[in-house]
Amino acid sequence: MARCTRITLLLLTICGMSLVAMASKPSTDKLVLALKKKKMATVIEELSVKGLDVNAPDSSRRLPLVEAVRSKDQAGVLALLEQGALAKAHEPATGATALHVAFKENLPGIAVLLLAHGADPAATDKSGATARSVATGKEFVEILKLYDEKGALAFESVPGSWLKEEKNGATYYWSPSTGENRWTPPPSCAWQRITVQGQPIKYINSVTGQGVTTVPPALAWAKVRGDDGKELWLNWAAGVSSTSVPVELPVEMVADLERHINQRWYNPVTKEYSYTDPAYSTAWRELKDETHDRPYWFNIETGESVWEVPEALAWTKLEDADGGAAYFFNKVSGKVSWHRPTEGPLSYVRSEDL
Repeated sequence: MARCTRITLLLLTICGMSLVAMASKPSTDKLVLALKKKKMATVIEELSVKGLDVNAPDSSRRLPLVEAVRSKDQAGVLALLEQGALAKAHEPATGATALHVAFKENLPGIAVLLLAHGADPAATDKSGATARSVATGKEFVEILKLYDEKGALAFESVPGSWLKEEKNGATYYWSPSTGENRWTPPPSCAWQRITVQGQPIKYINSVTGQGVTTVPPALAWAKVRGDDGKELWLNWAAGVSSTSVPVELPVEMVADLERHINQRWYNPVTKEYSYTDPAYSTAWRELKDETHDRPYWFNIETGESVWEVPEALAWTKLEDADGGAAYFFNKVSGKVSWHRPTEGPLSYVRSEDL
């Protein structure tokens, strides 16, 4: 009997501790109500409550971000996203995501905001309906086409749009062109380059979760020096420049680019410049199979793996013993050419060698 009493008391204590913990955690009830009534001042006040989890549903199992979309409140949606609201989160009550509601209510502006922050058109609600399936408005045809082509980065800010400051020990982002400001990184400032020995370089966005194998525009920066000796940062994808270090670049990439000022390559055939290593001018990457201790080639676009070097990478530059001129030989196809190949690493030469 005494043992049962002790167990009962222990269970009551644990339950009591859980209730206290739940009670001490800020509720999103007031936030959801403010979003529903479009009271922006109250929304901002609630978002500043210490310890508030913007991704926690309220007592009616409604998600703040989904409720903001239901209210057709784009300012509220943006405020939540800036505070770290997950664009792809499902509402417990319905299983719907904010994108479901944006598509259903024909809100293209809000839909773009959500897609830019990682919302998934393929997400399903409790009925099994995808967000894409309820996008019946004409406005969504082009939006979804862009998403299908490039994913979330299709809706990112133009490189160089954001500035960064340190305030009270935290990083603060603001955009001079739009006046937008936020404490969390905007999607264009959330890219990281992932380099693993023996694996292709990948780029991951910590906000959207998107991963790509080609350099995203936000990271397409190079440091160049003009004839007058002045240095600046050039984004070769967007065609914009900056005199200060671009906010989008991770620290390790800044250090790497500063060590290689004016590094670029030129393709005499296409007359194009490249700021990325010619080794990455094709989708093929040479890797090493540790089991067999031999190289193989992996196509980062198709996922294909081959043991033999692909034809695009099989060109070598040789010297004509008689005339002394250079020519090119492809060891896979057996082709010989006096002209530089149009693709692969040998299609480019360093610009300083021209």
